[in-house]
Amino acid sequence: MEMIDVYDVNGNKTGRIVDRETPLGEGEYRMAVGIWVSDAEGNLLVTRRSKEKRFAPGKWENSGGHVQAGEAPEDGIIRELREETGVDISPTQIIYLGKAAVSWPYLGLNYGVRLQSRPQEIRLQPGETEAYRWVSHEEFTAMRDGGDFAPSVFEHMKGYYDAFLAFMGWQE
Repeated sequence: MEMIDVYDVNGNKTGRIVDRETPLGEGEYRMAVGIWVSDAEGNLLVTRRSKEKRFAPGKWENSGGHVQAGEAPEDGIIRELREETGVDISPTQIIYLGKAAVSWPYLGLNYGVRLQSRPQEIRLQPGETEAYRWVSHEEFTAMRDGGDFAPSVFEHMKGYYDAFLAFMGWQE
């Protein structure tokens, strides 16, 4: 059972804590976080969702997930990245990119991190991630245009796509 804080539309905790699977009422939201990991050459780490996942099995995405009860969003994204890939980062490395487009019952905050070197090993989380790739801008665009990403990735990016491009140093 994963417990989460319930938020209002402005991203404020309501004081209510529920199991992640609990249906939320009108005006109640779950907080999700995502992170884009870049290497020094401007390539992006993407992971493929496990085929066991209910939503978008086998599709590619960035690391992310739910913020747990009592957890700050920044701590949540550090935890999610470590769980899904084995990559450890510090809070000082995180760059805020923006809010995801609001899609009830989710609010989303998105971050970037630029690594000076690629990790020696990527450790995938069984049941969550089953593969990873480092992709260039051209590969990312081809994957996007080919429908290889989970639909939620670009739906959420509507709220911060320009900041993402600037973070990556990519032009479109």
